[in-house]
Amino acid sequence: MSLARIPLAAAAVGLAVALTATLSLHRSATGALDRVLAERLRGAGTAAAELLADVPPTPERLRAIMDANALEGAYVLSPDLVVLADATGPAGDRADLLRVDAGRVARALHGEATIAFGYAVGDLPVATGYFPIRGPGAPRAVLALEAGESFAQARAGVRRALIVAMVVSALGALSLAALGVHWARGEAQRRTGAERAARGDALARMGAMVAHEIRNPLGVIRGAVELVRERTGDGLAARDREALEDVLGEVERLRRLTDDFLDLAREPSIAPAEVDAAAVAEEAARGLARSHPRVDVRVAVPALPVRADPARLRQVLSNLLQNAAEAGAARIEIRGSAVDGAVVLEVRDDGRGVDPALRGRLFEPFATGRKDGAGLGLAIARRIVERHGGELRLVAEPGPGAAFEVRLPRSAG
Repeated sequence: MSLARIPLAAAAVGLAVALTATLSLHRSATGALDRVLAERLRGAGTAAAELLADVPPTPERLRAIMDANALEGAYVLSPDLVVLADATGPAGDRADLLRVDAGRVARALHGEATIAFGYAVGDLPVATGYFPIRGPGAPRAVLALEAGESFAQARAGVRRALIVAMVVSALGALSLAALGVHWARGEAQRRTGAERAARGDALARMGAMVAHEIRNPLGVIRGAVELVRERTGDGLAARDREALEDVLGEVERLRRLTDDFLDLAREPSIAPAEVDAAAVAEEAARGLARSHPRVDVRVAVPALPVRADPARLRQVLSNLLQNAAEAGAARIEIRGSAVDGAVVLEVRDDGRGVDPALRGRLFEPFATGRKDGAGLGLAIARRIVERHGGELRLVAEPGPGAAFEVRLPRSAG
């Protein structure tokens, strides 16, 4: 990839990641809000219909139902679609068929309550519910409820968050592209031996800019999720709570990706401690099992004390496992041994292996053999291992798949 294309690719990756996460959140949040609205409307309608089965419907009673549930309308229909009572208007006339769904009224007269988005006020859909008011036998009338503006405000908030996030993402990508092209042109004019050595630092600064711009829409996304939680409260169904947790999980994954970009611009922080390499390997294997349950990960690491940052070492192993899984591996093995005062961890898989054309620059930033890859994992993993005083390398052996070796100084204890 030429220098001129690197910043454009980085901007495109940042924009695609931010927009994908934003649209996914918007769909999940909108669906969750719609289901919460339907459940609230169903609860209000069922209770009100049972009340009106014992007392005659009057505008005053319907107004009390409407105000208590923040609704936009409440009225009662006869089997002939005549308005028997209306909280907001006169009674005695036939219902407006532009507002009333005659088919759903007929279903209500057969005992079936329904909730649906029947029409729209401006660009916001309005939910309507039809509930049977039972007499001594079959339903004798139908209670119609319409969701009020208070329900639509949460939906409007999610839409505003979507628009803001998309605008921020687009502006950030354009800014990065412009800065990157300017940087690439200057870099191309000064390609001397010393500047070739400094190219990694320039790429790191570019990664930092991408990371900071991605973090802006991520903050908006997280805020939108919190808005949904606040507006729905305990009324959110378990499935919807799980959907929001999934969205938060994606936000966290993207946050970690931005941290990877930032790691290109700074030395990874290391907090070494006495840890068991076997325990860290087991944790990394369990993490891959959650995201790729069909991949068989075997850990053959004895108790090996090593002085390392456990979170950073787990990040290195997780990157190697993730790369193997995405290369089509069905089986991965983590081996461990103590060799010449060092702890050696080897991650070997049966996937597609490493493209020979990529071997020479495999650990460079943005070097990747996958169309959807960012090319950061191995570069960051090597920097982390080197910060520990160790070495990460590709084991060049014949056979299918790939094998990477992590060599760390063994703990004195």
